[in-house]
Amino acid sequence: MSSTPKTGRRILVIDDNPAIHQDFRKILAAPERLDELEEMESVLFGAVPARSVGMTFELDSAMGGEEGVRRVKAAAAEGRPYAMAFVDIRMPPGIDGVETTLRLWREDADVQVVLCSAYSDYSWEELARKLGSSERLLILRKPFDNIEVRQMAHALCEKWELLRASHRRLEDLELAVQERTRALAEAHARLVIAQKLEALGRMSAGLAHEVNNPLAYVLSNLRHVQLGLEKLACAPEALKARDDLKEACRDAVFGAERIANIVQDVRLFARLEEPAKEPVDVRRVVEHSISLAGEALRNGIRLVRDFQEIPHVMGSELALGQVFLNLIVNAAHALAGHNEPCLRLGLVPWEDGRVAVEVQDNGTGIAPEHLSRLFEPFFTTKPVGTGTGLGLSICHGIVTRLGGDITVDTVKGQGTTFRVLLPSAPADAERKLSA
Repeated sequence: MSSTPKTGRRILVIDDNPAIHQDFRKILAAPERLDELEEMESVLFGAVPARSVGMTFELDSAMGGEEGVRRVKAAAAEGRPYAMAFVDIRMPPGIDGVETTLRLWREDADVQVVLCSAYSDYSWEELARKLGSSERLLILRKPFDNIEVRQMAHALCEKWELLRASHRRLEDLELAVQERTRALAEAHARLVIAQKLEALGRMSAGLAHEVNNPLAYVLSNLRHVQLGLEKLACAPEALKARDDLKEACRDAVFGAERIANIVQDVRLFARLEEPAKEPVDVRRVVEHSISLAGEALRNGIRLVRDFQEIPHVMGSELALGQVFLNLIVNAAHALAGHNEPCLRLGLVPWEDGRVAVEVQDNGTGIAPEHLSRLFEPFFTTKPVGTGTGLGLSICHGIVTRLGGDITVDTVKGQGTTFRVLLPSAPADAERKLSA
């Protein structure tokens, strides 16, 4: 049994006496402008303003404690909780009002409770001992005064609404704190990575310098040996030995050249100075990188250009070209063996004013356990001998030194998107370029 106006605050009456429910309905569910009651209120409290429909109450009834608990639980689950409950203390043969109140608070900790009794069943000290000292609890003696009931209903519903608003503010604050904590943790992780990369870069610079000179000497001599073997006239019985030497020499040159390439990557990785920044036409740089990656983009790869209108960025044309080429070649490698390989290159204006360059493939994706190490120097998932593990580290270093960022989104078995975020060029630089 319930009274459900279109607008109102929900009140539950729990009592085993049907007449009590009728009394509460007359007091709380009747139209607000009751002349006799308002005249009495005016005498007691001064002028009483006309109440709006928004102050109407929605009344529900429960004939016992167990039914009342079920109603409160269902209302909370529906997202329409009760603001308060008038609970009779004596409700034989079921649970009494004290036990009912305890169970109500287990289902909804915010519900305000008014315990109603015609007898001195419990002293206030006993109630405090059983229910705890709670601001959610009031006592109403029967027979009750109509004005007192209305005043209680209005005051406790207002209190309940303020309590709910306070909870929402606390939840919003907790979410803001969690987001801030997450952002700080990410910033700290980036700082740690940057510090490690800087230290490793300094060490790599010295190592590359020490290795490069003797390596150049070895390569030079190996090439002289190759030339000498080509010119050497040998007797027929010495031809096989010469061919064996030539093959061994080729292998040695190949190995030395690979070492030289690694040294070159290390030297590039170890560059600690910031690249010179100038306004750069990203579309032109991406197109040039596509042409340089022509060999890798064969084998039936479908290339999709998703180029939106974007401003120039502040960066280095040469350095950014190296970044885009590396990402395109990596994406092409990830598509090896795919039935319908597709590589998408996107130029997107980002929401914070930056420009996003996206390199997206529908390849194998990246395993979750590898994500945190992608930009670590010398980390690679490629077979031994096919990569140095410095490519993404170099990309990361170039982009961050240009004031940008590089992120990755991946789903195992579905593909990967690398996103390079770059600062837009100032408006006056754009004007100068277009002039």
